[in-house]
Amino acid sequence: MIHTKRDNNITCINGIFSRPKRLYRVIILSITLISASLLFAQKTIPTPNPIRQNHAYIPLSDSAIYALIDSLERDHDRKKRRIFEKELAEGYLPVGAISLRVNRLINYNSYEGFKPVLGLKTNQHLSGNYSVGGFYSRSIKSKDNNYGAFVQFFFNPQKSDKLELAFQKDLNETGFFSFLDAYSAFSDERFRMFSTESVDLSKQISLSYTGQLSSNLRTEWSYNYTELAPMLYYPFLTNNQLVLPELKGHEAALRMKWQTPRDESISQTDSQIVPALWANIRYAKGNSSLPYDYLGLETQLETSLRLSTSLTSSLRLTAGNISGDLKASHLYSAFGTRGNLIGLESRYSFATMRPAEFAAGTFALAFVRASLQTGTKKEKGFKPLIIFSSSAGWANIPNSFKGHIATFNKGYYESGIYFADLLKHSILSYGIAFHYRYGPYQLQEHIDNLAIKIGLSVKL
Repeated sequence: MIHTKRDNNITCINGIFSRPKRLYRVIILSITLISASLLFAQKTIPTPNPIRQNHAYIPLSDSAIYALIDSLERDHDRKKRRIFEKELAEGYLPVGAISLRVNRLINYNSYEGFKPVLGLKTNQHLSGNYSVGGFYSRSIKSKDNNYGAFVQFFFNPQKSDKLELAFQKDLNETGFFSFLDAYSAFSDERFRMFSTESVDLSKQISLSYTGQLSSNLRTEWSYNYTELAPMLYYPFLTNNQLVLPELKGHEAALRMKWQTPRDESISQTDSQIVPALWANIRYAKGNSSLPYDYLGLETQLETSLRLSTSLTSSLRLTAGNISGDLKASHLYSAFGTRGNLIGLESRYSFATMRPAEFAAGTFALAFVRASLQTGTKKEKGFKPLIIFSSSAGWANIPNSFKGHIATFNKGYYESGIYFADLLKHSILSYGIAFHYRYGPYQLQEHIDNLAIKIGLSVKL
């Protein structure tokens, strides 16, 4: 116990001040303990590490978190937009992981009548490495059921290199030929199918590989086994005694497209030629029960030239030759689109020639167009596009078919004028065209040489 005592205003602490040596020891011990504590604290405080500081977690502020979320949302939206645009360019509308084929929802030809088509496939939302799809259609008039399926494997993100295995049972236009990526999914060239009159039933299994060999050259290698049966007697036949047998055989083909990329640095007011060149090589051989063999060669050149801000010219040249032990079903005959006086405008086909009116083993076609854009100085308002066109063609048939098949070896000619963009609604544009047939194959009645076409274009 410590006792305090006041004497003459002096305070004494008993037990301490009464012993000076003990006080000295207490002071020395206190100083020692304080020094030891300071030394221990100095050793335990970590030395700053610049590397560790650079990688240390720094909490994000609210504004930084919002900016990160916005960036992720923009990346997601850009990916969805790329998929949407790519699918739409192929004629499909993506709905989640499934794409609906919209460019052929409704078809029509005189044999089948209306032909609604339901086409579906998977898209990149499910996988960017493969796609599985198919279609089903019901012919309202002929009561035919058409269907098909395919699986595609992609070897790069751009989907430019792909392997496809497909099967289909469908009715196709007689004498039709096509080129690799010849036109866009919503081009008015597709409207030629509405004028089809002669069709063949085709059951086909095919395997194809499409690859981009360079920035300009794209190729497709394909093999197919086809069973083909004519459904009607062909209009181009002049001999009713000619037999149209069912055909079964194999075909191997190479299709190529070469196109110069458009130079975006050139102003739209400057003249610019953008050519495209196609080539097909096909070889086919029939079964031993009904043997046949042929070699088919087709080529096409298309180019355009902007002469001024309002005037553009375009040229398409198409030629083909098929030779060998042929049947009538192998001949080219898909040239004309005049099923009736009034129809749908389809560029780069003979608007006044009847469907399958003529056939050819060898042919050459030329289509020349000049487009005049009115109202170039107006931002809005009535600005129709006026297109002047002239078309010419020549064809011949193998000697074995002469006297049995009609062809246009004297030259076929027609000209027309197309008033486009007369009416616009959303992405649709409407117009009207008039075409007239003249030359060696002009018909006796003037009205039979005239074709009136309703123009419909989709502008995305």
